[in-house]
Amino acid sequence: MITLAQIIGTAASVICTVIVGALAFFIKKTLSGLEDADKKHEDQIKELSEKSASQIKEVAEKSAAQTKAVEDKLNDLRSDLPLIYVTREDYIRTMNSVEKKLDQLLYMRKETTANDG
Repeated sequence: MITLAQIIGTAASVICTVIVGALAFFIKKTLSGLEDADKKHEDQIKELSEKSASQIKEVAEKSAAQTKAVEDKLNDLRSDLPLIYVTREDYIRTMNSVEKKLDQLLYMRKETTANDG
């Protein structure tokens, strides 16, 4: 005949089997959900990465174009500067030459007035 100890042992065994089965089911379900979330996040990261790469490329192209435009303007300015502006040294040299000529004219006038008078 079946004893009370055997019934309790069998019931405990069945309960343990049910608990282990339930735990395995929930763990498997949780892991499956985590894997799906990982895959979804991986796709989102890939999409954002591609979008960021294209934006970086756009910005780099814009920056290169703007840099080229600034370089062209600067080169134009460099070539126009000697034609538009006079440097300080050139101005001083020219003024010295003009002053020298004026001094020579003044000296010649003084000589002419001294000889006439």
